[in-house]
Amino acid sequence: MAITLHRCLDAAEHAQRLKGWQQEASQIEAGVFSGEIVDVSSHEVRLFRESANLGLYQQMHFPECQWHLVTPVRWPGAPLFDAGTVTVLPSCEQFWSVAPSHYDLLVVSIDRGRHAWLGRHEHRLRRLDVPAALLNQVRGQWQSMTDYLRHRADRAPLPPALQQSLIQQLEESIELLLCDTTLVGEPDVANYRTRRYIVDRCQALIRSRPDDPPSLMALCGQLRISRRTLQYSFQSEVGQSPVTYLRALRLNAVRRSLLHDPTQTLADAAAAQGFFHQSYFCREYRRLFQEAPSATRARLLEIGR
Repeated sequence: MAITLHRCLDAAEHAQRLKGWQQEASQIEAGVFSGEIVDVSSHEVRLFRESANLGLYQQMHFPECQWHLVTPVRWPGAPLFDAGTVTVLPSCEQFWSVAPSHYDLLVVSIDRGRHAWLGRHEHRLRRLDVPAALLNQVRGQWQSMTDYLRHRADRAPLPPALQQSLIQQLEESIELLLCDTTLVGEPDVANYRTRRYIVDRCQALIRSRPDDPPSLMALCGQLRISRRTLQYSFQSEVGQSPVTYLRALRLNAVRRSLLHDPTQTLADAAAAQGFFHQSYFCREYRRLFQEAPSATRARLLEIGR
């Protein structure tokens, strides 16, 4: 059994802390980031709880040998995860989501050899039809487990008997949740897929031309949609305007570039993502991350010494 607790003050670092998950996170809300992951795993099952104070755009590839079940403790105002159900993540090369500020998610992973019925329509996002009382009971147990581990993080390791008890309770709660549960499809599937496709294609087009990002009108022209449809898709799926959201992704790309190589000049790092006006870049970077890009670079250079 392995128990780990990670607390991070940078979204990119936060994304790398979840062992086995290939993730990239971009901060899309202004402020000083603070995230936490409580992770409990054995050979058979895994439970982790992830939370952060600011909204994130996340790209991820899940471990393919497991089913991944998600239920939020808190997921304010966003449509992807519903507090009244359990979501089964799809099997896909890459999955992206936008997490709202102050989100708090519980995720359970189980071996694919168990509950094979979870594989129906596995390339789609699916939901479990779980009685409310049962879901509240199981989610409350998972929440209590992770609260306990979080509060004793700085104390001595758990005795083996207590570790075994935790895993046994986790196993029993999973079986209780899945013993009499059925899969249901996505709500509003056609509209949901269309909106996701529009946002996804815009992100891909921006990434393909980082030093010369297309304008919103150019994006509309390439996707053959109206400005209103573009605006609605972004507001529905990510809760922000296209301009604000796509600019935040580019600023995060600059920050990741500095994390990778803080010896490069700020002008070069910014220009690689299409920011050629330095005062504008510095102003928007400071607004999003609450520190100047020069402060980020100086801090990273100091760490690297």
